[in-house]
Amino acid sequence: MGNIKSILGDNIRALRTGKGWTQVYLAECLEITSPFLAQIESGKRGMSLELIEAVAGLFDVPIASLFLEQAAGQPGASGGIRELELQAVEKQLQEIVSESITRAFDRLR
Repeated sequence: MGNIKSILGDNIRALRTGKGWTQVYLAECLEITSPFLAQIESGKRGMSLELIEAVAGLFDVPIASLFLEQAAGQPGASGGIRELELQAVEKQLQEIVSESITRAFDRLR
């Protein structure tokens, strides 16, 4: 498992670049300096809870998703956090459908 600051920084960088935003633009949106954002993205600096909440809100992602480690070569590594979220939702939907089908067959017996 990686350093939590590095994971957070990597995920913020992935979200930022996924939108085509510069560090300067994101820093302005968050009301921080671009050098501070660069240190966050490189895992050298941590963030306040308020700033983490602002990042999650700005990118419209759950706060917890900012802390998901993504290993190279695993699902979601190239597609970023949103792909991981979609995979989790897909798995939940498959489980719900499977349970519903099982209950329906049980009623027919």
